[in-house]
Amino acid sequence: MLIDLKKKHRKEIYSQVHSNFINKLLNLQGVKINKISHEDSFIKIYIKTNPREHTCPACGCLTSRVHDYRNQLIKDLPLQFKHVFLVLRKRRYVCSCGKRFYEHYDFLPRYNRMTKRLVYYICNELTKVTSMTSIAKSANVSVSTVTRIFNYVNYSIPTLPKVLCIDEFKGNAETGRYQCILVDGEKNKVLDILADRSQNHLISYFNKFSRKERCNVQFFVCDMWQPYTDLAKIYFPNAKIIIDKYHFIRQVTWAIENVRKRIQKNMPLNLRKYYKRSRKLILTRYHKLQDENKKAVDLMLLYNDDLRVAHKLKEWFYEICQSNNYSYQSDALINWIKNAESSKIEEFEKCAATYRRWVNEIRNAFK
Repeated sequence: MLIDLKKKHRKEIYSQVHSNFINKLLNLQGVKINKISHEDSFIKIYIKTNPREHTCPACGCLTSRVHDYRNQLIKDLPLQFKHVFLVLRKRRYVCSCGKRFYEHYDFLPRYNRMTKRLVYYICNELTKVTSMTSIAKSANVSVSTVTRIFNYVNYSIPTLPKVLCIDEFKGNAETGRYQCILVDGEKNKVLDILADRSQNHLISYFNKFSRKERCNVQFFVCDMWQPYTDLAKIYFPNAKIIIDKYHFIRQVTWAIENVRKRIQKNMPLNLRKYYKRSRKLILTRYHKLQDENKKAVDLMLLYNDDLRVAHKLKEWFYEICQSNNYSYQSDALINWIKNAESSKIEEFEKCAATYRRWVNEIRNAFK
């Protein structure tokens, strides 16, 4: 009899220790594990809690009277490369006032079928360079669930840097075709992404910052879009406005490309194909070409005066951009604009008109 009692006691202790180890492994407080079921692609863990007194949400009285039970399937963090489901024996209480309510669980938000830590896991995965589809697959949820969680994520307003860069990109937000990105130009760090690039939206956003903080911005880097510069003059009075080099250099690239396309239309078919395939030779800096390619470019330029003048203007402008002498760049830019305006080439006349409107901001970029 005594031996049987000792065996029973040891069995109970072993069972309790074993249960505690599993609880620590799963990190679920106040939960008892009844059974664990392993399948090929998922694990089911059957859990329950001890009954305790709860406060009635209707009248505020304490009650421990159980009304009924039901099993709820809850998604949890993946384990052993398998999806995990918690099968919770959910208890519903009833108060003397007649109100029926479910008990509260620390690991399970109200009206949810996934644990808090699974939501945190999804939020953490969203910080990585990965698709929502792959996150949904690893977390065993739908893509719409991942999107909904992403929409709940809150970000604090960043501090404005010394060098503030702004640009738009083509996205798929409901607010419009283009979204806006803000970057710290010194640290090469993304500060924020705005759903809309419209002036009203940007005004509403920058109104959140104090005037003192906005006055600390010393350089405002943008593309050749007037609303950006209008905004900078009002909200960043101490900042020099700079046009990003990519955005003004490509104006010359577009101009010479349009000249080539215009000339090609009147060429014989074989020449048209040759000029189209050799476009990179015309766009590349002449001094970087090998001797054989230089001869090919020379022959192409002999075909048309407009193309020859356009190539000369392109080479000159690239040389201005690559110079390290600001005083030369500043004077040469004005001379280039005058030559382009008098070139009688429509494509370069438009380019020169654009540069004349943005001459101060382009000079700031050189400086």
